[in-house]
Amino acid sequence: MQNDISLGARFTRAQQQLKALNTSTLASNSTEYQTKVSEIVKQLEICLEQVDKLSLFSSNETTEDYSTGELKLLLIHAYLGEVIQKQQGSRVQVLEQARSHYSKFLTLCKELEISEANPREPRDAGATRMQKIERYKQMRTMEQEIRQLEEHLAQETDMEQVEREHAVKLIKLKIYQVEDDENLLASELEMARQMEQMKERDTREPAKPDTSWRLDEHSVKLDPRTNQPVALPVFNDKGQPMRPFVLTGRGSERQEIRDRVFRPGWALPTMSVDEYLQQEKERGNIISGGGKEPESKQVDEDDYEALDAETMKQREWDDFKDDNPRGWGNRGGNRG
Repeated sequence: MQNDISLGARFTRAQQQLKALNTSTLASNSTEYQTKVSEIVKQLEICLEQVDKLSLFSSNETTEDYSTGELKLLLIHAYLGEVIQKQQGSRVQVLEQARSHYSKFLTLCKELEISEANPREPRDAGATRMQKIERYKQMRTMEQEIRQLEEHLAQETDMEQVEREHAVKLIKLKIYQVEDDENLLASELEMARQMEQMKERDTREPAKPDTSWRLDEHSVKLDPRTNQPVALPVFNDKGQPMRPFVLTGRGSERQEIRDRVFRPGWALPTMSVDEYLQQEKERGNIISGGGKEPESKQVDEDDYEALDAETMKQREWDDFKDDNPRGWGNRGGNRG
């Protein structure tokens, strides 16, 4: 049934499908979105095949030699370049196909004298910026004019002049868009190629683990003549170690060196307290002897005179404490 559709009708349908796809809210990696992309590509490729069979466009002719319906078919390559970029797969292949269609579209437009000669790129950064601003304004103006023409076409069907003007402006707008898009495609294609080369290199040569941090990584070198390992010297001219080495010698020496290395970061006691006191005693720094300490004098309970004297002494002490409370001598000094 689809083979019965005319070339113009098939192109118009693909054009409408692409317009709807550009305003779709579907995720670009969803199955439904990719199905729509494949369908549009298929319809446009059928249109392109029919155009090639008819040898419709020739460099010896101009736009005046083509009908409005035929002029619209110039957009097939531009639409293919746009929609192919939405496909998934090898990014390099996708971008190369898109650039190929863009190039063919621009070539056709130049041959039919639709597009003007590209102005020379200004060297000054300010002039380049002004050129881009002017180009942007032209594109916005052209889009507005196209929308107005589409509104007229929606109201009346028999408007050949309006329809032709609409087709020409649509082609010119697409020329601007394709020229801008080509610059972005060139940069993206270069990065995509570099990424694929890196992936291929990683696949062919699996990455070796980084062992440069190991001390024994550079302890042995291969002799380029014999391909045999050659041991490096232990120390360089400055006395710095060049490779790991093993301590040799008597066991006591090895243990002594090891103890010096593997020890706490603070000073440890070298003797016990008892050993220290014994050492000080031997040096004569501790005085011993002197006889027994006098025993505290005990008052005989039958010695009444001694008891009275002791009692009086306690009373006098109690009276003294009553008359002189603790801290009374400091009170005067604390007053202002």
